[in-house]
Amino acid sequence: MRKRLKPALLASVACLLLLSACGTAEKNNGSGTTETPPAEPVKLKFLTQVVDYPKYQDEINEALHKTYPNITVEFDHVFDNYDSVLKTKIATKDAPDLFNYAGYLAMKPFVDADQLLDLTEDKIEEGILPNFREGGKYNGKTYAVSTQVLGYGLIYNKQAFKEAGIDAPPKTLSELKTAVDKLNNVGITPFASGFKDVWLSYHMFWAMQGATLDDFQQFYDDMNAGKAKTKTDRLDKAFELFDLYNANDGQNPLSSDFANMSHLVGTKQAAMAIQGVWSYEEMVKLDPNVELGLAPIPVSEDPQDATMLADGDGFIYISKDSKHPQEAKQFLEWMVSKEGAEATVGSILKQQSTSASNPKSELNALSADVAKYIEEGGKTRGFVINFWPSGLADIIGKEMQDYIAKKKTRDQLFDNIDASWKKLYKP
Repeated sequence: MRKRLKPALLASVACLLLLSACGTAEKNNGSGTTETPPAEPVKLKFLTQVVDYPKYQDEINEALHKTYPNITVEFDHVFDNYDSVLKTKIATKDAPDLFNYAGYLAMKPFVDADQLLDLTEDKIEEGILPNFREGGKYNGKTYAVSTQVLGYGLIYNKQAFKEAGIDAPPKTLSELKTAVDKLNNVGITPFASGFKDVWLSYHMFWAMQGATLDDFQQFYDDMNAGKAKTKTDRLDKAFELFDLYNANDGQNPLSSDFANMSHLVGTKQAAMAIQGVWSYEEMVKLDPNVELGLAPIPVSEDPQDATMLADGDGFIYISKDSKHPQEAKQFLEWMVSKEGAEATVGSILKQQSTSASNPKSELNALSADVAKYIEEGGKTRGFVINFWPSGLADIIGKEMQDYIAKKKTRDQLFDNIDASWKKLYKP
């Protein structure tokens, strides 16, 4: 039978054990009490396509330090050939700690190659609204978390429309052609393009395909099974929009980049651009008082086909090779917290956040139109780029540039995309 320790002795043993356990984690501050030493400073590298993150890096870190004073994020922004840059960094063991990439099936090659940190057990996605959680999952496991609700459509300068006598954004291709004629008649260039940038070129294809496909998953499965082709009657019809665009942008479309496109629309030198809500800050840079709107994209003669693209986006992944996985997870948790969402998506990007904590958000005019359209029950489709094989985006961008330059026909463009899909897809 085991003898019981006397109470005084038991208390002494407990104190000794407590001091022993805490001795390496705490130090005496000279007043008889102890304090935990500050965590070691950590710098996280974040590769991103988001234009504003590097621009506001200091402000983001200032807000982050209120919660995690030891973590600093260094943003590395890549405009073009993002796929290639990211894959090269990972292949050469120079992977960033965190990076942005498309969600849903786009992550498949990274998962197959075991290049992503599995976040399933961390349950970080529980910090975002339920309807935006699936995009960060693959085969039932979580690898990314969406941080933004983004919209993509027909951006238009309201003053340009007013001067041309255009009462409302066009919903059909015929209405768009009429609007183009009215704008030309008053000396305002109808469209601004930025097709010098590969990413803007494949964005245009993404816009037309996304607005003309009803089931992205079915299309993905059928393409992989050899049962479908990129060219559909609806997408072929939508290319009339692209041809109209290129014929009325007032300049060589391959000489204009994202910044120039944005400035032309923002200063009323051009009336329209097919782009996303992330364009807003660049568009208002030269004229902060410009009035902009975002409307569904007309792709046929049926107004019901006009579509706004909207989805959870801003997916953030953590590289499996990160030397600071714990801090990277803490940053990701902070991004979807009320404080992080307000400091980044809400006040810097001025877009809707996916955060479930109901953060305050200063929506820009374009994001406000997306929110209103969704609230009113307007038809939206997600982002079909999430269902392209990894690496296809840059290829499509270059094919679109060749089509603009009349180096390839529309059928050649479609055939080349089909061939590239077959080459890139890995079961």
